[in-house]
Amino acid sequence: MAVGLAGVVAALIGSGHVTVAEMVPHRAVYSLTMGKGDTSGRFVNVGGAVKMVLEKTCDAWIIAEQINMHIDTQVGGRLLQDLKYTGWESLDGRQYRFAAHSRINNESKKFMGKAQSDLNQPGEAVYSKPKKMKMLLPPGTRFYFGLTSWLIERARSGATRAETVVFDGTDEEGPQRAVAFIIALEKNSGAVDNGLGPLVDRPGWSMRIAFYPIDGRGAAPDYEVQAVILDNGVAPKMELVFTNFTAIQKLEKIEALELPKC
Repeated sequence: MAVGLAGVVAALIGSGHVTVAEMVPHRAVYSLTMGKGDTSGRFVNVGGAVKMVLEKTCDAWIIAEQINMHIDTQVGGRLLQDLKYTGWESLDGRQYRFAAHSRINNESKKFMGKAQSDLNQPGEAVYSKPKKMKMLLPPGTRFYFGLTSWLIERARSGATRAETVVFDGTDEEGPQRAVAFIIALEKNSGAVDNGLGPLVDRPGWSMRIAFYPIDGRGAAPDYEVQAVILDNGVAPKMELVFTNFTAIQKLEKIEALELPKC
């Protein structure tokens, strides 16, 4: 489940109708709380916070993210999950470098490497940690930032369903198939807290995104997320859907960062 959370958050902070110049560099803080209750009765509460920074340079997007989450159990235990992630993605979405350090209670894992993608031929991911290994990426694989940008492009074109392949490097599972169902937000729908300022007072969409193993044949996804994604790339709310319960990631604070002078 920790891998699922890391992958979802990493994958959703992030060409046609939308260009990278329209995406907004920003710093944000999110709270984590429990959504729908645990049907198994094992987990009784979720808490924590997410801090993220999205910066733009003259040749790339740089993402830094820290996730601290705890899940309380019915018998009085506490599951601690932490993730520190840094990613570098070229403006054309073809080159990617990643580093992630995840911890579940006392078990720690580190992942580091680089990847490249091509629209017309397979790409490649090369890990240096936790061990040296390579894996092929299907043509057109999208990375951390590119997924959000592409979803906004599809949403603006009027698409109600979108499917692609994504890779973030926060685990050893490799690329995943992402399937999104898209619904435009109605004005004054209440889906977004406009008290957070102009970065959040924007049109956007509600997206239900399911993540599957790239070669999986089962009908059930590994995990899902219900996200509000605005047309500037800001995601003010996400509901992370696990097997027995959901966790709500809600934007609490946001500020714009300066664009580079190139």
